[in-house]
Amino acid sequence: MDSKEVSEVPRREVRSFLMARDPSIDRRFRPRPNKKMRLFDNIQESEEESFSEYSDTESEYKYQSSEATEGASCATSAADSSNLETGPQVFLRLRPVKDASKAYIVSEEANVLITSCKVDSTSNNVNRMEKHFGFTSIFDSTVGQRDIYDACVGPKIMEEECVTIMTYGTSGSGKTYTLLGDDVRAGIIPRALENIFTIYQDTVFRSPKLKLINGSIVFLQDDASLKELQIRKKLLDLCPDISAHHQRLKQVIDGDHMFEPKASTDVSVLVWVSFVEIYNELVYDLLAIPPKQDKLGEVPRKNLKIVGNKGHVFIKGLTSVFVTSSEEALRLLRLGQQRSTYASTSVNANSSRSHCVFTVDILKYNRSGITTQSSYKFCDLAGSERVNNTGTSGLRLKEAKNINTSLMVLGRCLDAASTVQKKKNADIIPYRDSKLTMLLQAALLGKEKLAMIVTVTPLDKYYEENLNVLNFASIAKNIIFKEPVIKQHRVSYCGFMEFSKMSTCEGGDYTKELEDENVRLQLEIEQLKYDHVLQMQLLEEKLRRELTATYQEIIQNNKKQYEDECEKKLLIAQRESEFMLSSQRRRYEEQIEDLKDEIEELKNPASDTDISDDPNESKSPIEIIDDD
Repeated sequence: MDSKEVSEVPRREVRSFLMARDPSIDRRFRPRPNKKMRLFDNIQESEEESFSEYSDTESEYKYQSSEATEGASCATSAADSSNLETGPQVFLRLRPVKDASKAYIVSEEANVLITSCKVDSTSNNVNRMEKHFGFTSIFDSTVGQRDIYDACVGPKIMEEECVTIMTYGTSGSGKTYTLLGDDVRAGIIPRALENIFTIYQDTVFRSPKLKLINGSIVFLQDDASLKELQIRKKLLDLCPDISAHHQRLKQVIDGDHMFEPKASTDVSVLVWVSFVEIYNELVYDLLAIPPKQDKLGEVPRKNLKIVGNKGHVFIKGLTSVFVTSSEEALRLLRLGQQRSTYASTSVNANSSRSHCVFTVDILKYNRSGITTQSSYKFCDLAGSERVNNTGTSGLRLKEAKNINTSLMVLGRCLDAASTVQKKKNADIIPYRDSKLTMLLQAALLGKEKLAMIVTVTPLDKYYEENLNVLNFASIAKNIIFKEPVIKQHRVSYCGFMEFSKMSTCEGGDYTKELEDENVRLQLEIEQLKYDHVLQMQLLEEKLRRELTATYQEIIQNNKKQYEDECEKKLLIAQRESEFMLSSQRRRYEEQIEDLKDEIEELKNPASDTDISDDPNESKSPIEIIDDD
């Protein structure tokens, strides 16, 4: 082989971590399908079907396909508990409407929604293109708030795990109503708060000695604990009074549910709540103490930063408030609602223009020194909307753009989580592309359980928007995560001893009275300090006024003296000038008189003798004047 031929042979491509080969390039040009196919799904389905058949012959019960899947997962967990896998629960709620469309049909098992769209409306034969969407459960217009809570949230509260519950749907489809409810029918969040405080009513600790700071549980000293109580009191004073409203809701919830307390003497529970909103890709704290107003009379809002790494997420500088009852948590929820961003659109008169996340953190302290954390995130996602249908413009258009972008990134994250669940590579999930997905990355990466309630308005004019929502939900239904692990922390030895001493001492009411008295005295001290500073400011202002008046009087006296001196000097100067002028006038008048006499003498000539006898006869009149 010649050297030229050797040089023309292409060298084999060397692999590199910096310049890797494009995976889409096939150097051997092997045949492959144009469309990606998931070949292992059919194999898994066949295995589950065989398992269901075996279970039918064993127990003589008829299982549906979903129950067979649950049986397979249970068998897997019994064989190897470390590889237990679960997926997010996706529920569908149909909003009650007067003239519901016939394009939405619920199956008899209430877990499949069948949608159909007209293809040829001109012909007599109505052709429809059907699509089937599977859900964990479907709630029609007859299902109330109680049944939705019992199916979606109640079991997760009893499991005491970290759960993210989000509502997703089109604008005006009932997302906020599902979470909050109204004055008569309580939503998911009020029922969850009542459930939590009923379960831990005997173990709720009355002092904020433990707090979740930057993702880790920290023991608070007395001064820090007192500061937290002051923040709590200030925020509760800003909240509206909803005692009567809370009593009505409590009666309704107690009538719908039978929450039972959990008896435990070795555990102390501390409950913290926080509330944030994501508006135009900016994170705002809805429970922050309002700062002073600026010169224009507006209260500035501080944009917060989301910090996270591999599913561990926290918001830097977020206000977390210690609560001891469901009424306090509900008051803070109402305060955050008043501060959130709402606007009117053509679709919804009170449309939420931001994503809101209400978080309830439960810290349980055991006598052994180990604390466990349970977090419940309730996400009210803003509704997806089409600009052509809503007709928004200006600021509303910018808000809709950011809302749709964040929801699109959320859909991409769910799609990526469903496609890479077997590759054990979670880094390719693009949760950093949006503030919403950054905040929910723990649920997207399988660190927390995820439950989604999809709301749909079953009308023909919303068919395209509903189809996008259903496709989004179908992606989330296919995700499979490993069973999340309960977060455990261990406090320091000093904190453990102090906390144990406080939790074992008797007289909890007396301790609470002392803490309240301490807070009251501290507030009085702050008020006295404020009054003292105010008095000093008033005294300083009075002294400034007196000094100003004294110096003004001195300046006026000096000015008057100077004016008098100037007047005297001016009078003296005037007199001197008048005297000089008068003296000069008299001199010139005398000279003029002399000249007149000489002129008269020249006009009347005298005798020769008189002329010869005169010594100045040869001089002219001008020379005579000069001699004088």
